[in-house]
Amino acid sequence: MSSSTKSSAAPGPYNVQAPPPAGYPTRSDAGDQNAARVPVETKSKGDGFWKGCCAALCCCCMLDACF
Repeated sequence: MSSSTKSSAAPGPYNVQAPPPAGYPTRSDAGDQNAARVPVETKSKGDGFWKGCCAALCCCCMLDACF
């Protein structure tokens, strides 16, 4: 074995990274942290999840009782 180590990455301009996803903060956005930002408002989407869970549980119980 030789004393030098070989890198598995290709040298030169072949080491290219994909751009970040849209909306992901980048280093160039770091200076904009002091800019005025609009607060994010969250909205309730209702209790559809709990209604669905109760309906599924009720359906399973009825099927269990009938069969």
